[in-house]
Amino acid sequence: MARFRETVRTLLRERLLDAAYELVAERGFDKLRMAHIAGAVGVSRQTLYSEFPSREAVGEALFQRELERCLVGIQASLDGHRDDLREAVTAAVDFTLTLAARNPLVRAMLTSARDDGLLPYLTTRSQTAFTTASAMADGYVAEAWPAVDPVARGLAVDTAVRLTASHIVQAAGSPRESADRIADVFLRIALSTGKETLTS
Repeated sequence: MARFRETVRTLLRERLLDAAYELVAERGFDKLRMAHIAGAVGVSRQTLYSEFPSREAVGEALFQRELERCLVGIQASLDGHRDDLREAVTAAVDFTLTLAARNPLVRAMLTSARDDGLLPYLTTRSQTAFTTASAMADGYVAEAWPAVDPVARGLAVDTAVRLTASHIVQAAGSPRESADRIADVFLRIALSTGKETLTS
């Protein structure tokens, strides 16, 4: 019975986040109200508040869900180019920037007018996202290209993640052009010890 309750709760949480996502995409996070989310799903505000105690909690959950989806796509992009590190980095960054450009939640983040909107998740409150993305990318590079010096690898990964986030906030060129530039920076840093070849 406990497992059934947990399944129902998980489904409810996803429905609430789906509704919030649609509302944010349509109106922006600044105009999102808890009553709108509850109404869209057909539950009481009390039920909604038992899952998400505030609008900010909804925003954080939306951001985390999109981050997880993005990381799955990044993993697939890396897997598609496991024999060439430069192309793997380019594909992963290109995927991320293209997704961000098309994602209504990211657009809502970037156009949020107030400090309590969604933009801080990409700027001042983004450390968790950076840490998660960097750890995933660092682990992947360490496994796929073990010859890369660990210190250079960590610096290269951190730089690529931060440059990608910067390009999400302030696009400079097409996603592919930006991805190529970021991949070049990544390789310069990763190869700074001069010992590695980055194809298997």
